[in-house]
Amino acid sequence: MNKKQERLNKIISACRARMEEEVSALLGKTITFAEPETKILSKEDFFAEPAGKSVLAHVQLEGDIEGQGCLLVPVRDAIRIGGTLIMLPDSELESVISEEEYTEELEDSYGEIANIICGSLSTTFEEQYPKTFRLVRTEQEVILPVKVEIESDEPVADGFYYVMTTKMALEGTEMGKLHLLLPAASFGLVEEEAKSPDLQEEGQGATANTTDASVSPAAEEQPGVIARQSAAPEAQVSAVERPVDEQSGPSTPDTVPAQTINVEKQKERIDQLLANCLGKVGEEVGVLLGGSLKIVPEKNSVFDKAELLEQAGGKQVMARLDVRGDAEGESYLFVSLKDAIFLGGTLIMLPDAELEEVVRNEEFGEDAEDAYGEIANIIAGVYTAVFEEQYRKSLGFVKTALETIIPIKVDPDSDEVIPRAIYYLNAGTLHYNDQELGRLQMAFPAALFDLEALAVKDEPQEDKAAASSPVGRDSSNGQGAPAPAAGQSAISPAAGEAAATGSGSAVTAEGSSADILIFTDDDAEAASIGTFLADQGYGARILHYRDGVADYLSSRISLVFLVMKEVNEQGFGMAIKLAGSGLQVPLIAAGPAWTRTTVLKAVKYGATDILITPASAEDITEKLKNNLVRKAA
Repeated sequence: MNKKQERLNKIISACRARMEEEVSALLGKTITFAEPETKILSKEDFFAEPAGKSVLAHVQLEGDIEGQGCLLVPVRDAIRIGGTLIMLPDSELESVISEEEYTEELEDSYGEIANIICGSLSTTFEEQYPKTFRLVRTEQEVILPVKVEIESDEPVADGFYYVMTTKMALEGTEMGKLHLLLPAASFGLVEEEAKSPDLQEEGQGATANTTDASVSPAAEEQPGVIARQSAAPEAQVSAVERPVDEQSGPSTPDTVPAQTINVEKQKERIDQLLANCLGKVGEEVGVLLGGSLKIVPEKNSVFDKAELLEQAGGKQVMARLDVRGDAEGESYLFVSLKDAIFLGGTLIMLPDAELEEVVRNEEFGEDAEDAYGEIANIIAGVYTAVFEEQYRKSLGFVKTALETIIPIKVDPDSDEVIPRAIYYLNAGTLHYNDQELGRLQMAFPAALFDLEALAVKDEPQEDKAAASSPVGRDSSNGQGAPAPAAGQSAISPAAGEAAATGSGSAVTAEGSSADILIFTDDDAEAASIGTFLADQGYGARILHYRDGVADYLSSRISLVFLVMKEVNEQGFGMAIKLAGSGLQVPLIAAGPAWTRTTVLKAVKYGATDILITPASAEDITEKLKNNLVRKAA
């Protein structure tokens, strides 16, 4: 942090007490502002942060320093502040806050508060800053931050801003955050021509030139790499080839560029959205039930189907939520059977004694089920509203069905009840009035939020003690052939010997041996491919999804097969895991019933070629020829 920014920080901190005093005096009630946080952000980074409908008051800087900035608060807080100023009765105030009715009268009254804040800032700067200028509040507008067009000049110009953020409270009622944005260039914090840097592409660096390394967080940020090449041509499903030169695109012009995503930053955004959802679910369902409902959140995590079911608990009422908008699919809301009965029974106002009895006996009657179904509708509506307002994509959730399940009895290796996939779980403990209930769990396909790559980082390292050394190393079985670890199978003694000694033949430019790994959830097809490879003299090893990838990759590996029983998210998660391991060899994705969409997905996540299963000897031979030649080159 440079001295100019340090000076601004001190002034902003000093202004806090004056803002509290002057705004409180006007309102006739005590408002507090927490110790401010400050940073320098690009327009893109600021408006990418999850935030709901907000009131933006434009701020003009006039005098020795000129420029445009703004004040930003949640629309509900602008209504609360404005309504307090015009002395709306409490019941009426809560009603307009709930409905977010930002009327002209409320707009005028909040505008006066924004004037006071700007006046407090101007006075403090006049006393403590060497240059003379003032902040003037001009017009205001209601915006959805996530819908802001970054490259336009609305509602503020593209560029870098000095951002002050402070949490507000009014007479002990917690509110949201007040944001002040001041143009960073006007205070010499960035060069005058600085622009918001794009994601680095084709080796080009960021264009912004700042006076301090900490000025441009966006410029420092490196996107998480998921794909290593462009997507496949539409017409060619059976052969998707990686070019020899990684920097050149596929040989055909009809390509779909692969997307790069900063997974950690994406997770932060999604986690904030989901936290907002849980808070609002508690608020809206509590109002519906006529009590106080709070949800104490857990840490969001990724799970495969088996893990999701294992942690879910006892009997669950599962609501299916159809995903609509920019994506399609299904998400799942779980609450325990007893909690569903309790919530539904509370909604239909069962007497306490009767409610306790039906909960104890797990009697999920038709009336209680219908009532809980309405609660599930409310929950789906909350998630829809939050994502519509605060997420860059348009996503909606519609409850379609309820069913009671016992998770531990669901087959994790099938697509029954819910598909095999990687899920992102948003969960928390329910508290109604003074009573602690069980958990509310929302399971989303991780792909819905572009979070599939988290499965790589969160993958448990199983069977490490039992795992043998990678192909090409002595496994101490006394026979010169690698001994299979738990969950693996060696192809044949001949193939093992070839792998260990490097004496097997291979279709490469030099004609040397080729060691091959087969990762699979389809033992039968993997064994068929492995047997063919062994018959051709290749050293090969069959591994399963749970096996640690890094334990088996070495410089001896020339090719990897990913053999899927079904082409689904679980398989794509394995492809991501392989890509994230630093795999530098061709990856052939094999499975049945490929579509253009799944081909593009496979290539996005690192596949260099596609094999349709069940595979014929001719198909496998062709893939070996194409991909081993490419590796050798």
